[in-house]
Amino acid sequence: MRNIDTTKSVDFFRETISKEKIVILDFTYLAGTIESWWKKNNLQDTHILKIQLINIFLNYLRAEDIFHFDKVGLSDGGAAVCIKNIFSIDSPKLALTVHEALADLFHLTDIEYKYEEHKALYLKPSAEKHREWGNGFGYITPHSDDLYENLNVDYLALTVCRDITKTPTAYYFPKDLLCELSDEEIAELLSMQATFISGKNVNGLKKRVRHIVEYSDIYGFHFSLDFRVDPQNGERMRAINNGQHVLDKIRAGLPNAKNHYSTAQTGTFLIIANHKVLHARSTLNIDANEVREQAKHSTFNTTPRLLFRSKGPRKQYHLLDKTTNMQVAG
Repeated sequence: MRNIDTTKSVDFFRETISKEKIVILDFTYLAGTIESWWKKNNLQDTHILKIQLINIFLNYLRAEDIFHFDKVGLSDGGAAVCIKNIFSIDSPKLALTVHEALADLFHLTDIEYKYEEHKALYLKPSAEKHREWGNGFGYITPHSDDLYENLNVDYLALTVCRDITKTPTAYYFPKDLLCELSDEEIAELLSMQATFISGKNVNGLKKRVRHIVEYSDIYGFHFSLDFRVDPQNGERMRAINNGQHVLDKIRAGLPNAKNHYSTAQTGTFLIIANHKVLHARSTLNIDANEVREQAKHSTFNTTPRLLFRSKGPRKQYHLLDKTTNMQVAG
């Protein structure tokens, strides 16, 4: 990625980001095969199950569905893929197996930080008191993940094991968040830097300075945007020098901005390019008092909402250096 070339016009920017899209796939035709395999093999080791399931996907999926494994986040691919009806059995082990298999097939390298229990999202103790937190009850404002980290997170993936609250993940394309900005404000955004700070999930405070927009011929425009407000640390994104008024204008438009929704249904897998799509969530569709009781003794089998998550960089594949004398046996 590189900073924006000042020769690139605002018109080019608007036209390019207007082409970003979501791809919706339906795996109903494979669900029966997956569930039949699962009933016969579910007592095996989880790693073996993942390998078996990857082979099922590669052997039975239609070519036009496999095509998207290599395309998420590319300038000629979808910025997000939502797959519905992969399975219908409410089983945390099956959901996690499907999640890990698909994350591998979409070339996601999962990163788990020592300070964060990030794999399973479900109601944790005191969940009713918290917003801006995947394990809480309250709303989560549009953002991209981990912008305060030194690592660049290319992908976020979520798999729904169950959600009796029917609270879907919302996601926003930058084209819909920036449509009210003038050409002058867009030009300002293209050269802007901001400081991104950590929130509840991190002990202490982490910071990183990033350009709001970067560009690559392979990946197109990348955005770093986070509109969450942490109860202790305040706004998670703060413009450096000038430009805060542009970010404030985008924030003011969030309630009326066009957005899309994943499916809050068992057997749904969503993967998004973290720097092309912002994700969010409304307050859970469940009574706060019930949340308080559920969260006290919440387990994978009793929680009303259980999702599995992966996030991290895309796997990189390198060709052998042809200038060396190394030879590979056939």
